Amino acid sequence: MNKFVPNNYHKALLFIIEHSGLSIENFAKKADISPSLIRHATKDWNPKYSTVEKICSTVNISISSFFMIAEHNAGQLESITMKFVIKKEEISPSELCQKLKTVRTNLNLSESQIAKKSGINKTNICNREHSKISNQILCSTLEKYAFSFGLKMSDLSKKLYK
Repeated sequence: MNKFVPNNYHKALLFIIEHSGLSIENFAKKADISPSLIRHATKDWNPKYSTVEKICSTVNISISSFFMIAEHNAGQLESITMKFVIKKEEISPSELCQKLKTVRTNLNLSESQIAKKSGINKTNICNREHSKISNQILCSTLEKYAFSFGLKMSDLSKKLYK
């Protein structure tokens, strides 16, 4: 069984800012986030999905592209270009919550099974699947879902599939 390895969102943030051509201050202003959030983010930074949406919107890349960058090892980042990752395929927080439920049911897993497999509280799973707490989901929680589903974050954050 594969070992869970958290993604490096800080690395993705810095990569995107570097390739945007904007200063940290200008990027933060354009993204409507605090410059101190960027300056004080560490390799363990765990952003909210809504923050990732703002970052991606600023440079017109898909959210799955952000996660793809976060999933790559430092040496592999050189092969990723902004031209490669630029494309629009936004998935809203409520669509994401619906996708979590769809993937879970397609895998024939109960809420209890996902809770046990992921370590996510069953009540949170129920609330998320019914879009009661969709806008505050942390990337670390999405990682737990993705790992439990056998998916990468970049796949989980793409539009719903049939």
